[in-house]
Amino acid sequence: MSKQNTNEISYEEFSRLDIRIGLIKFAEKIPGSHKLLRLIIDLGPSIGERQIISGIAESYKPEELVGKKVPVLTNLKPKNFWGM
Repeated sequence: MSKQNTNEISYEEFSRLDIRIGLIKFAEKIPGSHKLLRLIIDLGPSIGERQIISGIAESYKPEELVGKKVPVLTNLKPKNFWGM
């Protein structure tokens, strides 16, 4: 018998997530940060473009990300980072 994972969510909770595949149109380092990148992601005509701040600057150069497709949780409540 396996141990129950305390981080598990129900199917009902999962079904509330709106995950879409978006295309990274623009990426830049955030001045003064070693970890943060600002991304502009096109999520298609029904949603449009979104700005996303991501802590991946130590692993990726901005120019490597432009043109890549990424999953985006579109119904996550927005939060301000570094005044953005």
